[in-house]
Amino acid sequence: MATKPTAIPGADAPPAAEGGASIVRLFQRKRSFDAPEATIGLPPSALDAAASSLTPSGPILDLTGKPKVWFVSGPGRSGKTTLLRYILEAAAATGSEVLAAALDPQNRSLAAFVDGVDQPPTNEAASVAAWLEELLRFAMEEKRSALLDLGGGDTSLSRLLDDAPDLGDVMEEAGVSPVAIYTLGPRVDDLSSLASFEKKVFAPAATALILNEGLVSPTQSREEAFGWVLNHSAFREAVARGAVPIWMPRLDATVANEIEAKRLSFSLARDGQEPQGRAPVGPLGPLNRSRVRKWMASMDQALAPIRSWFP
Repeated sequence: MATKPTAIPGADAPPAAEGGASIVRLFQRKRSFDAPEATIGLPPSALDAAASSLTPSGPILDLTGKPKVWFVSGPGRSGKTTLLRYILEAAAATGSEVLAAALDPQNRSLAAFVDGVDQPPTNEAASVAAWLEELLRFAMEEKRSALLDLGGGDTSLSRLLDDAPDLGDVMEEAGVSPVAIYTLGPRVDDLSSLASFEKKVFAPAATALILNEGLVSPTQSREEAFGWVLNHSAFREAVARGAVPIWMPRLDATVANEIEAKRLSFSLARDGQEPQGRAPVGPLGPLNRSRVRKWMASMDQALAPIRSWFP
Protein backbone atom coordinates (compact mmCIF):
# COMPACT_ATOMS: atom_id res chain seq x y z
CA MET A 1 0.00 0.00 0.00
CA ALA A 2 1.40 3.38 -0.99
CA THR A 3 1.98 5.84 1.85
CA LYS A 4 1.17 9.49 1.31
CA PRO A 5 4.24 11.68 1.87
CA THR A 6 4.13 13.53 5.17
CA ALA A 7 3.18 17.18 4.95
CA ILE A 8 6.09 19.57 5.54
CA PRO A 9 5.39 21.82 8.53
CA GLY A 10 5.19 25.44 7.48
CA ALA A 11 5.07 24.68 3.75
CA ASP A 12 3.34 27.47 1.91
CA ALA A 13 0.24 26.71 -0.13
CA PRO A 14 0.76 27.24 -3.86
CA PRO A 15 -0.49 30.60 -5.11
CA ALA A 16 -3.86 30.45 -6.83
CA ALA A 17 -4.12 31.18 -10.53
CA GLU A 18 -7.18 32.16 -12.49
CA GLY A 19 -9.89 29.49 -12.31
CA GLY A 20 -8.55 28.08 -9.06
CA ALA A 21 -5.60 26.14 -10.53
CA SER A 22 -2.47 25.86 -8.37
CA ILE A 23 0.87 27.14 -9.60
CA VAL A 24 3.93 25.39 -8.15
CA ARG A 25 7.07 27.48 -8.39
CA LEU A 26 10.18 25.99 -9.95
CA PHE A 27 12.30 24.02 -7.45
CA GLN A 28 9.59 24.39 -4.76
CA ARG A 29 9.45 20.67 -4.02
CA LYS A 30 8.53 20.31 -0.37
CA ARG A 31 4.86 20.92 0.26
CA SER A 32 1.74 19.32 1.65
CA PHE A 33 -0.16 16.89 -0.53
CA ASP A 34 -3.32 18.13 1.20
CA ALA A 35 -3.15 21.37 -0.81
CA PRO A 36 -5.89 21.87 -3.44
CA GLU A 37 -5.27 19.58 -6.39
CA ALA A 38 -4.33 20.92 -9.78
CA THR A 39 -6.92 21.32 -12.50
CA ILE A 40 -6.66 18.81 -15.35
CA GLY A 41 -9.62 19.87 -17.41
CA LEU A 42 -12.24 18.98 -14.82
CA PRO A 43 -13.35 20.98 -11.78
CA PRO A 44 -10.97 20.22 -8.88
CA SER A 45 -12.31 18.49 -5.82
CA ALA A 46 -10.75 18.59 -2.37
CA LEU A 47 -8.43 15.83 -1.23
CA ASP A 48 -9.29 14.16 2.01
CA ALA A 49 -6.59 13.31 4.52
CA ALA A 50 -6.57 9.58 3.78
CA ALA A 51 -3.59 8.15 1.94
CA SER A 52 -4.19 6.82 -1.55
CA SER A 53 -4.36 3.06 -1.84
CA LEU A 54 -2.72 1.07 -4.60
CA THR A 55 -4.77 -1.97 -3.73
CA PRO A 56 -7.62 -2.82 -6.14
CA SER A 57 -11.01 -2.29 -4.52
CA GLY A 58 -12.24 -5.76 -5.43
CA PRO A 59 -11.49 -8.96 -7.37
CA ILE A 60 -9.69 -8.44 -10.68
CA LEU A 61 -11.78 -9.37 -13.70
CA ASP A 62 -10.85 -12.63 -15.41
CA LEU A 63 -10.96 -12.31 -19.22
CA THR A 64 -9.36 -15.66 -20.02
CA GLY A 65 -10.44 -16.94 -23.42
CA LYS A 66 -12.31 -13.78 -24.42
CA PRO A 67 -11.42 -11.46 -27.29
CA LYS A 68 -10.54 -8.02 -25.95
CA VAL A 69 -9.72 -4.60 -27.32
CA TRP A 70 -7.12 -2.54 -25.47
CA PHE A 71 -7.65 1.22 -25.57
CA VAL A 72 -4.22 2.51 -24.54
CA SER A 73 -3.92 6.20 -23.68
CA GLY A 74 -0.98 8.17 -22.37
CA PRO A 75 1.06 11.27 -23.16
CA GLY A 76 4.47 11.17 -24.77
CA ARG A 77 7.25 9.64 -22.68
CA SER A 78 4.81 7.97 -20.29
CA GLY A 79 5.93 4.46 -21.31
CA LYS A 80 3.00 3.75 -23.62
CA THR A 81 4.99 2.53 -26.61
CA THR A 82 7.26 0.45 -24.37
CA LEU A 83 4.25 -1.22 -22.77
CA LEU A 84 2.59 -1.90 -26.12
CA ARG A 85 5.76 -3.42 -27.56
CA TYR A 86 6.07 -5.68 -24.52
CA ILE A 87 2.43 -6.81 -24.76
CA LEU A 88 2.67 -7.48 -28.49
CA GLU A 89 5.82 -9.53 -27.97
CA ALA A 90 4.07 -11.51 -25.23
CA ALA A 91 1.13 -12.13 -27.56
CA ALA A 92 3.43 -13.27 -30.37
CA ALA A 93 5.20 -15.66 -27.99
CA THR A 94 1.88 -17.40 -27.27
CA GLY A 95 0.78 -17.44 -30.90
CA SER A 96 -2.09 -15.01 -30.33
CA GLU A 97 -3.35 -13.11 -33.36
CA VAL A 98 -3.78 -9.45 -32.49
CA LEU A 99 -4.80 -6.42 -34.50
CA ALA A 100 -2.49 -3.52 -33.67
CA ALA A 101 -3.27 0.05 -34.65
CA ALA A 102 -1.53 3.37 -34.06
CA LEU A 103 -4.02 6.23 -33.90
CA ASP A 104 -1.98 8.75 -31.93
CA PRO A 105 -2.24 12.00 -33.92
CA GLN A 106 1.16 13.16 -32.65
CA ASN A 107 3.31 10.03 -32.48
CA ARG A 108 2.85 6.71 -34.25
CA SER A 109 6.28 5.32 -33.42
CA LEU A 110 4.82 1.90 -32.56
CA ALA A 111 4.81 1.14 -36.29
CA ALA A 112 8.58 1.69 -36.38
CA PHE A 113 9.14 -1.14 -33.89
CA VAL A 114 6.43 -3.66 -34.77
CA ASP A 115 5.59 -5.01 -38.22
CA GLY A 116 1.98 -5.04 -39.32
CA VAL A 117 0.73 -2.09 -37.28
CA ASP A 118 -2.23 -0.47 -39.04
CA GLN A 119 -2.64 3.30 -39.20
CA PRO A 120 -5.35 5.66 -40.39
CA PRO A 121 -4.33 7.32 -43.67
CA THR A 122 -4.77 10.76 -42.11
CA ASN A 123 -4.56 12.65 -38.81
CA GLU A 124 -7.82 14.51 -39.45
CA ALA A 125 -9.98 13.91 -36.37
CA ALA A 126 -13.28 13.01 -38.04
CA SER A 127 -11.61 10.63 -40.49
CA VAL A 128 -9.63 8.92 -37.72
CA ALA A 129 -12.83 8.51 -35.67
CA ALA A 130 -14.54 6.87 -38.67
CA TRP A 131 -11.50 4.61 -39.15
CA LEU A 132 -11.60 3.62 -35.47
CA GLU A 133 -15.31 2.84 -35.70
CA GLU A 134 -14.70 0.56 -38.68
CA LEU A 135 -11.89 -1.24 -36.85
CA LEU A 136 -14.08 -1.81 -33.79
CA ARG A 137 -16.93 -3.04 -35.97
CA PHE A 138 -14.57 -5.58 -37.55
CA ALA A 139 -13.24 -6.68 -34.15
CA MET A 140 -16.77 -7.21 -32.82
CA GLU A 141 -18.02 -9.04 -35.91
CA GLU A 142 -14.95 -11.28 -36.18
CA LYS A 143 -14.39 -11.64 -32.40
CA ARG A 144 -10.82 -10.41 -32.74
CA SER A 145 -8.50 -8.97 -30.11
CA ALA A 146 -6.84 -5.63 -30.77
CA LEU A 147 -4.39 -3.14 -29.25
CA LEU A 148 -5.16 0.50 -30.03
CA ASP A 149 -2.44 3.11 -29.42
CA LEU A 150 -4.53 6.23 -28.83
CA GLY A 151 -1.83 8.47 -27.43
CA GLY A 152 -2.48 11.40 -25.14
CA GLY A 153 -3.87 13.83 -27.69
CA ASP A 154 -6.32 11.49 -29.38
CA THR A 155 -9.82 12.77 -30.10
CA SER A 156 -11.09 9.85 -32.18
CA LEU A 157 -12.36 7.80 -29.23
CA SER A 158 -13.82 10.91 -27.64
CA ARG A 159 -15.75 11.67 -30.83
CA LEU A 160 -16.99 8.11 -31.02
CA LEU A 161 -18.14 8.24 -27.40
CA ASP A 162 -20.07 11.43 -28.12
CA ASP A 163 -22.10 9.48 -30.69
CA ALA A 164 -22.14 6.13 -28.85
CA PRO A 165 -21.73 6.76 -25.10
CA ASP A 166 -22.59 3.12 -24.37
CA LEU A 167 -19.69 1.84 -26.49
CA GLY A 168 -18.39 -0.36 -23.68
CA ASP A 169 -21.77 -2.06 -23.24
CA VAL A 170 -22.13 -2.51 -27.01
CA MET A 171 -18.77 -4.26 -27.15
CA GLU A 172 -19.62 -6.52 -24.20
CA GLU A 173 -22.91 -7.50 -25.85
CA ALA A 174 -20.95 -8.37 -29.01
CA GLY A 175 -18.71 -10.69 -26.98
CA VAL A 176 -15.61 -8.47 -27.02
CA SER A 177 -14.29 -7.04 -23.75
CA PRO A 178 -13.08 -3.42 -23.71
CA VAL A 179 -9.88 -2.86 -21.72
CA ALA A 180 -8.80 0.68 -20.79
CA ILE A 181 -5.09 1.17 -20.14
CA TYR A 182 -3.63 4.49 -19.00
CA THR A 183 0.14 5.00 -18.85
CA LEU A 184 1.07 7.67 -16.34
CA GLY A 185 4.11 9.68 -15.36
CA PRO A 186 4.41 11.79 -12.20
CA ARG A 187 2.74 14.85 -13.78
CA VAL A 188 -0.84 15.57 -12.78
CA ASP A 189 -1.63 16.46 -16.40
CA ASP A 190 -0.95 12.83 -17.33
CA LEU A 191 -4.35 12.07 -15.76
CA SER A 192 -6.18 14.10 -18.42
CA SER A 193 -7.22 11.16 -20.61
CA LEU A 194 -8.35 9.13 -17.60
CA ALA A 195 -10.42 12.01 -16.24
CA SER A 196 -11.91 12.81 -19.64
CA PHE A 197 -12.98 9.27 -20.55
CA GLU A 198 -14.28 8.48 -17.07
CA LYS A 199 -16.37 11.66 -17.26
CA LYS A 200 -17.80 10.37 -20.55
CA VAL A 201 -18.66 7.15 -18.65
CA PHE A 202 -16.20 5.07 -20.64
CA ALA A 203 -15.06 3.11 -17.62
CA PRO A 204 -14.59 -0.57 -18.52
CA ALA A 205 -14.50 -3.03 -15.64
CA ALA A 206 -11.06 -3.96 -17.00
CA THR A 207 -9.09 -0.75 -16.42
CA ALA A 208 -5.41 -0.52 -15.46
CA LEU A 209 -3.42 2.52 -14.36
CA ILE A 210 0.24 1.97 -15.31
CA LEU A 211 2.64 4.08 -13.22
CA ASN A 212 5.99 4.34 -14.99
CA GLU A 213 8.84 4.03 -12.47
CA GLY A 214 11.31 4.93 -15.21
CA LEU A 215 10.28 8.58 -14.80
CA VAL A 216 11.13 8.71 -11.09
CA SER A 217 14.23 10.65 -10.07
CA PRO A 218 16.86 8.53 -8.26
CA THR A 219 16.61 11.02 -5.39
CA GLN A 220 12.94 10.21 -4.74
CA SER A 221 10.86 7.21 -3.84
CA ARG A 222 8.24 6.29 -6.41
CA GLU A 223 5.49 7.16 -3.94
CA GLU A 224 6.97 10.61 -3.37
CA ALA A 225 7.44 11.27 -7.08
CA PHE A 226 3.88 10.21 -7.88
CA GLY A 227 2.37 11.85 -4.79
CA TRP A 228 0.25 14.37 -6.67
CA VAL A 229 -1.02 11.69 -9.06
CA LEU A 230 -1.78 9.06 -6.41
CA ASN A 231 -3.73 11.56 -4.35
CA HIS A 232 -5.69 13.15 -7.17
CA SER A 233 -9.42 12.50 -7.18
CA ALA A 234 -9.34 11.24 -10.79
CA PHE A 235 -6.88 8.50 -9.80
CA ARG A 236 -8.47 7.66 -6.47
CA GLU A 237 -12.00 7.47 -7.87
CA ALA A 238 -10.87 5.17 -10.68
CA VAL A 239 -9.21 2.82 -8.16
CA ALA A 240 -12.30 2.96 -5.94
CA ARG A 241 -14.49 1.76 -8.81
CA GLY A 242 -12.15 -1.14 -9.60
CA ALA A 243 -9.26 0.11 -11.75
CA VAL A 244 -6.03 -1.82 -11.14
CA PRO A 245 -2.92 0.28 -10.35
CA ILE A 246 0.38 -1.22 -11.49
CA TRP A 247 3.96 -0.02 -11.12
CA MET A 248 5.80 -0.44 -14.43
CA PRO A 249 9.44 -1.37 -13.70
CA ARG A 250 12.28 0.89 -14.74
CA LEU A 251 14.43 -0.12 -17.70
CA ASP A 252 17.90 1.42 -17.56
CA ALA A 253 17.76 4.53 -19.78
CA THR A 254 21.03 3.76 -21.56
CA VAL A 255 19.82 0.27 -22.41
CA ALA A 256 16.42 1.54 -23.51
CA ASN A 257 18.04 4.10 -25.79
CA GLU A 258 20.30 1.48 -27.39
CA ILE A 259 17.34 -0.85 -28.00
CA GLU A 260 15.38 2.01 -29.53
CA ALA A 261 18.24 3.20 -31.72
CA LYS A 262 18.85 -0.33 -33.03
CA ARG A 263 15.11 -1.03 -33.42
CA LEU A 264 15.44 -4.28 -31.49
CA SER A 265 12.62 -6.22 -29.95
CA PHE A 266 13.05 -6.85 -26.24
CA SER A 267 13.48 -10.58 -26.81
CA LEU A 268 16.21 -10.03 -29.41
CA ALA A 269 17.92 -7.58 -27.08
CA ARG A 270 17.73 -10.05 -24.20
CA ASP A 271 19.10 -12.92 -26.28
CA GLY A 272 21.93 -10.94 -27.91
CA GLN A 273 20.46 -11.35 -31.38
CA GLU A 274 19.86 -9.04 -34.33
CA PRO A 275 16.88 -8.70 -36.69
CA GLN A 276 17.06 -10.80 -39.84
CA GLY A 277 17.08 -9.12 -43.23
CA ARG A 278 18.48 -5.81 -42.03
CA ALA A 279 21.87 -4.18 -41.97
CA PRO A 280 23.87 -5.39 -38.95
CA VAL A 281 23.46 -3.19 -35.89
CA GLY A 282 25.31 -5.29 -33.34
CA PRO A 283 23.77 -7.11 -30.38
CA LEU A 284 23.63 -5.75 -26.86
CA GLY A 285 26.61 -6.48 -24.64
CA PRO A 286 26.34 -9.18 -21.96
CA LEU A 287 25.65 -6.83 -19.04
CA ASN A 288 22.96 -4.95 -20.92
CA ARG A 289 21.40 -8.26 -21.95
CA SER A 290 21.29 -9.14 -18.26
CA ARG A 291 19.54 -5.84 -17.52
CA VAL A 292 16.93 -6.53 -20.18
CA ARG A 293 16.41 -10.06 -18.86
CA LYS A 294 15.84 -8.72 -15.35
CA TRP A 295 13.46 -6.02 -16.62
CA MET A 296 11.39 -8.49 -18.64
CA ALA A 297 11.08 -10.75 -15.61
CA SER A 298 10.02 -7.75 -13.51
CA MET A 299 7.46 -6.76 -16.16
CA ASP A 300 6.03 -10.26 -16.17
CA GLN A 301 5.65 -10.14 -12.40
CA ALA A 302 4.20 -6.61 -12.35
CA LEU A 303 1.59 -7.39 -15.00
CA ALA A 304 0.66 -10.79 -13.55
CA PRO A 305 -2.58 -9.47 -11.95
CA ILE A 306 -3.95 -8.56 -15.39
CA ARG A 307 -2.42 -11.42 -17.35
CA SER A 308 -5.86 -12.68 -18.37
CA TRP A 309 -6.42 -9.30 -20.05
CA PHE A 310 -3.57 -9.91 -22.49
CA PRO A 311 -4.77 -10.47 -26.06
